[in-house]
Amino acid sequence: IELKSGILNIFLRTGVVFTQVDLWLGLSYCDGKWNEVTLSKEGSVISATMNELREQALEPRVQQLKVNSPVYIGGIPPEIQSFYRELGLEQGFGGCMKDVKFTRGAVVNLASVSSSAVRVNLDGCLSTDSAVNCRGNDSILVYRGKEQSVYESALQPFTEYLYRVVAVNEGGSISSAWTHARTRESVPQNVPTPSRAHSINGYSIEVTWDKPAGVIGVIEKYILKAYEADGPTVPITSAELADAGMLTGILRGLHPFTNYAVTLTACTLAGCTESLHALNISTPQEAPEDVQSPTAISFPTFLLMSWSPPKTPNGIITQYTLYMNGIPIYSGNGTKYIVK
Repeated sequence: IELKSGILNIFLRTGVVFTQVDLWLGLSYCDGKWNEVTLSKEGSVISATMNELREQALEPRVQQLKVNSPVYIGGIPPEIQSFYRELGLEQGFGGCMKDVKFTRGAVVNLASVSSSAVRVNLDGCLSTDSAVNCRGNDSILVYRGKEQSVYESALQPFTEYLYRVVAVNEGGSISSAWTHARTRESVPQNVPTPSRAHSINGYSIEVTWDKPAGVIGVIEKYILKAYEADGPTVPITSAELADAGMLTGILRGLHPFTNYAVTLTACTLAGCTESLHALNISTPQEAPEDVQSPTAISFPTFLLMSWSPPKTPNGIITQYTLYMNGIPIYSGNGTKYIVK
């Protein structure tokens, strides 16, 4: 199924039988409103309907259609395009879809049932001004001259524009077909501070944030960074989250009983922006690590035992226990003890 140059085409191949239906639409669908498209195969009749327009084809040799493979909407992966070269596939669909429904089925929520999506915003339309994006009589003159290339500036980021060339000579003029181009995303602006963070343990925290408002383009990834409070400006640890649909992530590699400042970074293909402010959180205490062995100074009738604090206390040491031959002989917060 393909929408190109104002024509909705259906290509159906069952076995060796190839059927094509062409429904001419012109620019009737370019009014900024939703358009309902229905595609059906009933016996040997293949039909296409958009709003009040309808076209059909009769092919007695067409076979029963059974779909037992994934359904690709808006384009197909590059790795399988070579199997369908006769279809002349071009760049994927640009626009918005909703309320997709198959025969004898409920409306499909594309955001929840899709197994993979590339360059797709599953939260809805990025723009509502489509009425002026594809109407030929709304076009403006970009360039007039004899050059074969031109640089146009002052465009909106992540916006699709339509262009055509009009060639003129003494015999008259003729226009090319419309071709579309999309500007790149802009760098995210106003990335919010993480809204909430809680400790899983002394070494990791879970962070939650809100989706940045006003991002023009597709967010490719988020990055969480943890800085030691009043410490260096280089993050102690970070976590890169490629699933931009998730608004929760886990930061690992932290130290127990430490104050951290956590920031959020949002990235598009154009670049990344870090939140101006940070969310402060303290990790809880954990059991001490690298406990040092005691040392002894010998006297004729007693030993003076001493020990140093653990190299990694992971909190406030509240008690030491000294053992002799497997039996505890001292408990307290001191670091010396005389064994008589």
